[in-house]
Amino acid sequence: MEKDILADMISKCQKGDKDAFNWLLNEYGPRLYRYFLRTSGNDERAGDMLQEMFVKLLQKIKKYQHQGQFEHWLFRVAANLARDNARKQKNVYSLQNDDPDKPGPGDLLVGRGPGPFENVEHSEQVEILQQAIDMLTADQKEIILLRHYSQMSFQEIAQELKIPVGTALARAHRGLKRLKEILDPKINAITKNR
Repeated sequence: MEKDILADMISKCQKGDKDAFNWLLNEYGPRLYRYFLRTSGNDERAGDMLQEMFVKLLQKIKKYQHQGQFEHWLFRVAANLARDNARKQKNVYSLQNDDPDKPGPGDLLVGRGPGPFENVEHSEQVEILQQAIDMLTADQKEIILLRHYSQMSFQEIAQELKIPVGTALARAHRGLKRLKEILDPKINAITKNR
């Protein structure tokens, strides 16, 4: 995305322009929704958090000073919201909706994937990945999901979580190593059965 367009939309949004706000919603809504879905594990809660996120955006955007880091700032707000929600819900991070056959509020933003004839192999892979991520510690999940969805640097993630960069890197490394340990035997079993 061009930085000039983003800066212009942020400026307009700060002045109360509804079209600019809708542009931000369309631009960032799908990724934020997927992030919330993974952190909450529930389609309805993800939709609620997305709505809450854009209310927060409306409240906070006027104080935001654009210096080319909007996306990182936005995901820091989202991470705080996800942590607050997790504390309230005492929920773990997950990769899928509780009921994948039931459409939810985010389906309009992100779609449902390949469609009604979804590849069975893909479904199995998503389930295996979900189970593997669910086996990580909450700290490891948070860093891995933040890194994936916000594309924040480890320095920025460390600042957001108020931990040393080395700790953020170590958690990510241990989380990815653990995912590899969990997934390698499962992937080998799948490829042998072909």
